[in-house]
Amino acid sequence: MLKTRYSLDQPAIYRIRVFGTLDVRWSERMGDMRIAHPEKLVGQTVLTGELIDQAELFGVLNSLYTLGLFLLNVEHVELGAAAEGAPEP
Repeated sequence: MLKTRYSLDQPAIYRIRVFGTLDVRWSERMGDMRIAHPEKLVGQTVLTGELIDQAELFGVLNSLYTLGLFLLNVEHVELGAAAEGAPEP
């Protein structure tokens, strides 16, 4: 059994789900996270990717807030789940 080590100042993979549509051109501004619009999540955007620390995560969240996107979920993603690339709600 693996133990996840959480840290405020280490890289981690996150999945963020918002209500609203964010164009993929915003990826660079959002820490180079992958931006997807899964068909099963109509009207929602899922951002997935590695951020250098939680300060960068807060920067992304602040940008989403500034754009008026409603935050639905923020999830720390285990490495194996992120490699599959499937944005899950």
